[in-house]
Amino acid sequence: MSSTAPKRSLGALDIFFLVVAAAAPLAAIVGNGALGVLLGNGVGMPASYLIAGLVLILFAIGFVRMSPHVRHGGAFYAYVRHGLGRHAGGAAAFIAIIVYGMMVVGSAAGFGFFANLFFTENLGLDVSWTFWAALSLVIVGLVGYREITLGARMLSVLLTLEVLILTVLAVAVFWPSSAATVTFTSFSLSGIFSGSLGIGLMFAFVSFLGFESAAIYSEEAREGHVTVSRALIAAVLFIAVFYAIAMWSVVIAFGDDKIVAAAAENPGTLVFRAFAQYTTPAFIVAVEFLMMTSALAATIALHNAASRYLFALSREGMLPRAFSALHPKLQSPHVASVVVSVFTAVVVALFAIGGADPLMTVLSSTFGLAALGIILLQAATSLSVAIFTWHTRHEMKSVSLHLLIAVLSTVGLAVAAVLVIENYSTLTGSLGLLDYAPWLIPLAAVLGAIVASRSEARDTVLA
Repeated sequence: MSSTAPKRSLGALDIFFLVVAAAAPLAAIVGNGALGVLLGNGVGMPASYLIAGLVLILFAIGFVRMSPHVRHGGAFYAYVRHGLGRHAGGAAAFIAIIVYGMMVVGSAAGFGFFANLFFTENLGLDVSWTFWAALSLVIVGLVGYREITLGARMLSVLLTLEVLILTVLAVAVFWPSSAATVTFTSFSLSGIFSGSLGIGLMFAFVSFLGFESAAIYSEEAREGHVTVSRALIAAVLFIAVFYAIAMWSVVIAFGDDKIVAAAAENPGTLVFRAFAQYTTPAFIVAVEFLMMTSALAATIALHNAASRYLFALSREGMLPRAFSALHPKLQSPHVASVVVSVFTAVVVALFAIGGADPLMTVLSSTFGLAALGIILLQAATSLSVAIFTWHTRHEMKSVSLHLLIAVLSTVGLAVAAVLVIENYSTLTGSLGLLDYAPWLIPLAAVLGAIVASRSEARDTVLA
């Protein structure tokens, strides 16, 4: 079996769908958006998405600036290593493995929860979430095993439906004959700073999880980093603007002065109630169904990202070489995909045996950990870009502007990481033993640095 680079079959639109699907727009609005309203800055939550988006656009600009010099599918690992050295790269690599692996687990559990909800409420079929989670893992495993374009095509359909259903709500709310009163309080200073802006920003940043995975597909992109750059910038801009408009429509649906009280009734049903007020019952059923498919789309996208991390790192000698095998016909990293499937199944099974709640325990703990890990990795990547820009300042134009962008991105992401750390219990709830999950990040970093060091020693001996 070959361990060369996979086939270049992805276009910018394919990667765009893979990236945005991983961010799960519908789930982000229904979950993070509603919690951001209740616990964060209330009416100003739409603006929080734009602020987070601005920071991440700066991150993306630096990412794109450095991408022609990083020819590796390891994304965070490759960029951090290029700018901060092999040991820092190894630390980033193992943090990324933990983060993406746990996000696949949480997303599968989320599918199980929403599938149980949909089939129970609409068909009277009350089957445990574990059955639906297991079914999703079978589907995801089959898709992940095959050529990446199959997954991209599936995600394009599912993501389009997510966007359309939220667009329906926005159109219904903003329609001239609608009973809603359109205001711009959400984007005023008083609205932005109402409640806790810090917590609002935290939930906004969490809603972007997955967009950075674009770089993982660089070796499967038709035009390499050019394709990835287009997809990454387009994804960040789309997510920021779309989230802001969708959340604004929810705020307008209830009114500036009533939105927080509406969220306090039950944040989990806030968006559903907005649909109930401004659309027909058929759309409520549709949005419940699409919450399920949104979780499935995210699971597929995150599984693909995790398997490609394993594939890339195994080629570096940091993981077993077997993980870098490519399928002889499909040219997919099928061994790495199977490893991710097995890991996900085992962890989901352990949560199920422990009687964990799929939403409040599994999804909450895994994505809380992922939020902290991803933002720390983004901050490290931005710092790497800043250092790289400084070292190559004699080879480029507008060095001051590029350096400023990288520094602002690093500072913004560092602030976001602090917000997540300070409000971790707000993000995840009280989970007992799982409250200590963030310690997995420094442990993974230390292990990654050690493995990178030994890998370097092996390379020296072989040289």
